[in-house]
Amino acid sequence: TSNIYNYFENKEHLLVEILNPILAGLEKAFVFISQPNYFEKRLNDSYETWKERFNIALDYVDKNRDDFTLLLLKSQGSTLEDFPEKILNRLTALNFEQYKQFKQGNPNYKGEASEFVVRNILSFFLNIFVQMIRQNIPKSEMLLYEDSMLKFIHYGYKGSIASDLN
Repeated sequence: TSNIYNYFENKEHLLVEILNPILAGLEKAFVFISQPNYFEKRLNDSYETWKERFNIALDYVDKNRDDFTLLLLKSQGSTLEDFPEKILNRLTALNFEQYKQFKQGNPNYKGEASEFVVRNILSFFLNIFVQMIRQNIPKSEMLLYEDSMLKFIHYGYKGSIASDLN
């Protein structure tokens, strides 16, 4: 084991190197959702589009299950131990900023959402995948729950934040 430290300074660097592929994949997702007008586009997305996006995320988590298990369940004592909270903070800041920009560009839009509301909607969505890993739920079982969870998210979202777009 001491030979491994010829390549890595410490356990932290080894952990980050192991998880780098999924961290890079998540960074690509952030780049995608950071596109101009992404918030507005998402407001008008159909249930089928939400389902496609959900399945992309589900596939990604399932294909990288071992790495997500390491990240979410075994990274205590490292800089990655609060990764879910950091991701939620970052997603909340991005989405709330996009929401404010959308409101500014659409003064007739009547929907209202606080940062608290945005954070909790995102928290619910992220928690689906965190619990998939924590409870070791296989993808096949997640697909059984998919419709119920997505209908709750999609139509609840449409009913609150996007209510005056219909």
